[in-house]
Amino acid sequence: MIDIHCHILPGLDDGPQSETEAIKMARIAVEDGITQMIATPHSHDGIYVNNAEQVLQAVEAFQAILDREGIPLRVHPGAEVHMHANMVEHLLSDTLLTMCNARRYVLLELPVLHLPLFTDEVLANLHASGMTPIIAHPERNQVLRRKPDRLARWIRQGAVAQLTASSLAGKMGKSARKWAEFMVRHRLVQLIASDGHDSLIRKLELNAAYQSLLQIAPADVVQTYRRNAEAVLQGVTCSVPEPLYDC
Repeated sequence: MIDIHCHILPGLDDGPQSETEAIKMARIAVEDGITQMIATPHSHDGIYVNNAEQVLQAVEAFQAILDREGIPLRVHPGAEVHMHANMVEHLLSDTLLTMCNARRYVLLELPVLHLPLFTDEVLANLHASGMTPIIAHPERNQVLRRKPDRLARWIRQGAVAQLTASSLAGKMGKSARKWAEFMVRHRLVQLIASDGHDSLIRKLELNAAYQSLLQIAPADVVQTYRRNAEAVLQGVTCSVPEPLYDC
């Protein structure tokens, strides 16, 4: 399996603060069946900056640790970029990383309680610049819960959305699971990722979420989610069925 959203690089954000903890997380990921991942530290969120060069160096150093420890896991560079007005400028100037540093996909973090007034403008500018926004964990955004038509419109305009594995697996509470299932059934999400942060509570695990997905979606849909993760890794187009929700 491929995990496109995780916080495993030690010392960069609110993920692991030590090499030892990061190694534990990597072993858990491998045991769960994850073979490749995109490391996506929080970037430009008012707390953590994590510019492109920092992340690239951290990925190289951590991959060397994994190779030394004999852990069969390949880590690729990325970032979870917080929504901000100058986001496209920062991405085009290589100040902030796109997924796999390929300028094709951008993992976009929205505030939990609201949507900035410039959100639609930033999304349009990303598309105009040839980059596809991946809306991270929409099931946790209070506005998108009330107005899923906004998410449906973004998807029709070319965005994709990523569900958090622990939301679908029921590990983030009933409300998160309810909205995760709603978004799956209405084709408002196209990817699943761990958003893992540690080795105890927010683990790098995907298998339970894929099993949960099989309970509410056909097997071919589950395979589409898997193929889309590979598409993000390779920088090619995701499969995006028409949302079953009217704008």
